[in-house]
Amino acid sequence: MSGRPGDLNEKQKEKLAKFKENLKDVLAPKHDDMLLLKFLRARRFDLKKAEQMFRKDLEWRKENKVDTILEWYNIPDVFVKYWAGGVTGMDKEGHILYVADVGNLDPKGIMYSAKVSDILKTNIYYNEELGQQQDQMSLEKYGRRIEGVTAVIDLEKLGIHHLWKPGVDALQKVAVIEEQHYPELIHRLFIVNAPKIFPLAYSLIKPFLREDTRKKIQVLGSGWKEELLKYIDADQLPAHWGGTLTDPDGNSKCETLVKPGGKVPESFYLKDREPPHTLTMKEVSRGGTVELKHEIKKPDSVLRYEFQTDVSDIKFGIDRVDENGKKTPIMKLEKYNSHMVPENGELLITEPGLYLAKFDNSSWTKTKKLSYWLELLEPTDAEPEFREMTDDFATIDVSD
Repeated sequence: MSGRPGDLNEKQKEKLAKFKENLKDVLAPKHDDMLLLKFLRARRFDLKKAEQMFRKDLEWRKENKVDTILEWYNIPDVFVKYWAGGVTGMDKEGHILYVADVGNLDPKGIMYSAKVSDILKTNIYYNEELGQQQDQMSLEKYGRRIEGVTAVIDLEKLGIHHLWKPGVDALQKVAVIEEQHYPELIHRLFIVNAPKIFPLAYSLIKPFLREDTRKKIQVLGSGWKEELLKYIDADQLPAHWGGTLTDPDGNSKCETLVKPGGKVPESFYLKDREPPHTLTMKEVSRGGTVELKHEIKKPDSVLRYEFQTDVSDIKFGIDRVDENGKKTPIMKLEKYNSHMVPENGELLITEPGLYLAKFDNSSWTKTKKLSYWLELLEPTDAEPEFREMTDDFATIDVSD
């Protein structure tokens, strides 16, 4: 039995009744069987864990005024104009259909233009909105509520810039909120146009997803448009993704429904943005250098970096060093005005070996204070062991 309303075995019915009894001090009319069963399934009908999860969710909702967020929260303009995704209709089973061109999202632009708390609040806002849309659309068409969202996620333009650490950190926080407070939100999730870098990107989020959530993710290959139409009627799916739906002006991506994302203009950037993570501090003497070695053992690894200086510019570059000590530049040593704007980026490294990141203070008159951060991401040879989402995960604070 699925553990959903109307599809319970005797043991599941007993557990649901006991769950209600255990929670009678906090239950409200809105806490119907559909909602309670989501929490039970999320904890595999373990009553103690499900009760703990439910009570923590009630406390979190109260502290963050989640139940009324659609009334009081104003989404920042950067999300209104440069988010990616939207609802286009329903799948063949009555689940709301959400389509997102995630590869076209500008993570650095978003992070530079909004506080992390606003990113989390905006995600919560959209989740609450999706829940209302799902109820309304399924009731209108089928006369009953149908739970869960079917999502089509396009990663055609996913690149190493999407692995920027502050952006990934924020996405991990979003994933924790989804799993702790929106159990069973996803009915089915299709990944299309997954690039070569996708496994590495997925490995950064995977530990924060429950096994049941992971099983709902399907990465489709070359015949993905035909596969989508097995689950979604053509008139519900934008033409760009294999359906027949278009905007009135013929736009095949239905951008009136699906926010297209895109590059965020610097005019949106916050002037008082906090540093996204802790940086290592070093003084670089006049004419001195700082060299950092990385032994890279796997092809298609990614080296992420960020640095800034207190006064004046500094040179930065990356070399590959062979067994004889010969250095071959893979990122040319160039001057950066890192005292004005912090520099950051990602470098895809296709060939294993020894690599040397170098900061060069060519000035003979100034000692410079350098703040830097570097991290190496290596792809795994096999699927990493799944780390079960448990109540040990700290509740994410969405306040300022």
